[in-house]
Amino acid sequence: MKLQRYCHIFITCLLIASLPVHAEGIPVEPGLWKMTSTVTMPMLPQPRVTTMTECMTKSEISMDEVGGGDMDPNCSFEMSQVDGNTMKWTVDCPVEGGTSHGEWQATSGGDTVTGEGLLTVSFQGQSMDMTMSWQGERIGECP
Repeated sequence: MKLQRYCHIFITCLLIASLPVHAEGIPVEPGLWKMTSTVTMPMLPQPRVTTMTECMTKSEISMDEVGGGDMDPNCSFEMSQVDGNTMKWTVDCPVEGGTSHGEWQATSGGDTVTGEGLLTVSFQGQSMDMTMSWQGERIGECP
């Protein structure tokens, strides 16, 4: 499984959730964002904590961009709810010998965002859950 690809998709989704939705897409306050994610899964002896920064230069990202980009073309992405400052979405992907299903939620506080999700991978009659939580904040202007 490509955890890095999933993390990039989730972080992009989180960053675009920082402001309310309008007809064309979700406005994003451009700038430098710091995101910290915590991943827990049975094969890891302890949770994996990753912090990264990403420069957001666009003031708007459309739903087509969220479901596209780095996502495997065999995956499906569905925005299930946008309500005020909270959005929920699902991602379904084939994995070698099975499938994966993720359910995610992010809530914006303006220059901050928090979220959580559950990814279930099923293969050869077995399933494994991976949980992820994150928090992010806009830390300034892009370099």
